[in-house]
Amino acid sequence: MKHPVKTIVWALIGVVLVFAFVRFVLAGPKIVPQEFVDARTASVGLAEEIVFLANKSLASLETISKYDAEHNVNEALIAVSKELILSKDVSQRAVALSNELAKMAQQIPNIRPADARDTASEAITYEVNLVSRLIAYNDSLRELFEFLRSKFTGKLPADTDGKVRELIAKINASANAINDLNVTFNETLKKFDSYYR
Repeated sequence: MKHPVKTIVWALIGVVLVFAFVRFVLAGPKIVPQEFVDARTASVGLAEEIVFLANKSLASLETISKYDAEHNVNEALIAVSKELILSKDVSQRAVALSNELAKMAQQIPNIRPADARDTASEAITYEVNLVSRLIAYNDSLRELFEFLRSKFTGKLPADTDGKVRELIAKINASANAINDLNVTFNETLKKFDSYYR
């Protein structure tokens, strides 16, 4: 009776040893290149800044709308001018984010294990989509602020609400997509981190 139990125990020990050998020796060490880590840190920071600025611009639309309703053209023009400057800043940050994502992508072949490499690639894909959405968002926002500036300086008729609503709807859709992609990017990076715990 004892003999079959010993055989089963030794067989289980053998299976565990083979699994450990395959998992830890043949699979190789867990590797995350420092260049990837640095670019990731920079890209997360830039993405958070961009999302914050995008939400700030949406909030500014309410202020501009209030000035418009009060016929306070001077304050409306000042607010629009600030937003156009901010729009350029967001564009520069988007370029910087693209550069950091390129650095991350260059390091993907050096990441081990393969599952972590695939997850890193997935995260970068989400963030590239975010940058693409951000460019469309920023273009729509800039178009809206240019349109409002023309309205407030008298270059357009005062009754332009239809065009403003259309642009705001487009901006809101892009802002929601940007926020969703940023959340998904961060969740995917958490999954990536789980490979190294």
